[in-house]
Amino acid sequence: MGNRAGMRGRFLLTVGVMLLAAVPWSGRADDWEPDASLPDLSGRWVTIQRLVALADLPFLGRVSILTTVGLLSDVCQSGSGVTLVDAYCFSDVDVSTALFETDIPDATMRSIEPEPRFADLRVRDGEIQLVQDWHIEVRGAVLDDPVHDDLPTYPADPRVVDMDGDDRIGFTIPAKIVSLFGGDTYVVQRFRYRLEGTLVDPDTIVGLVEWTTEQNVLWATDALLMTSYTQWIDPDPTLHRFLMRRVDEAWTCEGIRDRVAPLLDFLDAMDLSDPS
Repeated sequence: MGNRAGMRGRFLLTVGVMLLAAVPWSGRADDWEPDASLPDLSGRWVTIQRLVALADLPFLGRVSILTTVGLLSDVCQSGSGVTLVDAYCFSDVDVSTALFETDIPDATMRSIEPEPRFADLRVRDGEIQLVQDWHIEVRGAVLDDPVHDDLPTYPADPRVVDMDGDDRIGFTIPAKIVSLFGGDTYVVQRFRYRLEGTLVDPDTIVGLVEWTTEQNVLWATDALLMTSYTQWIDPDPTLHRFLMRRVDEAWTCEGIRDRVAPLLDFLDAMDLSDPS
């Protein structure tokens, strides 16, 4: 698969040069304990994320939006430092009302080629933690400064690119309010997230995601889809969670939804509240 081949190439380049308990990001550096016997996480992992947002949508009012993201991560480790090179596989969106539908095609997700992520393995209270600081992805545009530059707001902005190769600007997201209107929106996004999780066993990590998102709709096939609305992150930090599971090199994005279904059930059942 082309995306996986690109992922492997970027991984090799990077090498030459990122369940029982989990706690939210705390920044308490003095809690970490040195440890010389950290496990080796090198290899391929499947990662799933559960992210929950709330929105006030036109015509529908307030809704809850659960996004499930699946990706494969090739991991390289040097000491306590971990480098992760990702390939997105899918993003499924479940909305609390059947009147609103959105479905990001798998091909669109697989067109994302994120920069490597960097994390550290640390020890706290005898448990091994994976800690990843903020990682930023800009989708549908190329910015000189991905952290600080404003996102484009109009289609002719030269920073806008056809990221998913569908001959349309930006990043294509279908949307529909049933029986009223629907079509495609062409957007630019900035997605920021950081992770902190606990190593449950040598092949499993479970933890929490802290994230933010920005999005501008540049154009849509139905003008009503340009209507502004308000969206924000659900304030309950335990709803935003991830699970990583070591898999063999034969895993690709094909058929991955069915293969991760048991992991999603496990992740949803976990109590990830802060024990402190």
